[in-house]
Amino acid sequence: MSLAAVTALLYVIAGAAAAAHSGGWQDAAVAAAVTGLVLKAVWFNPWLLVGVLLDAGVLAAVFGQWPASLY
Repeated sequence: MSLAAVTALLYVIAGAAAAAHSGGWQDAAVAAAVTGLVLKAVWFNPWLLVGVLLDAGVLAAVFGQWPASLY
């Protein structure tokens, strides 16, 4: 399975778990953001900077415990 497919699958799992108010969404979101950053670092292109910012935003949201209603 390619790294892009793994990243997409992890984001789907994180979103579904957050929507279902399940407890494992934080781990899936962190794993998705990290694999996304690795993917963008390996195949860097300036067009991917928005994706880097989105992945960093996911990490900041999880580690900042935002939104509080999901915890």
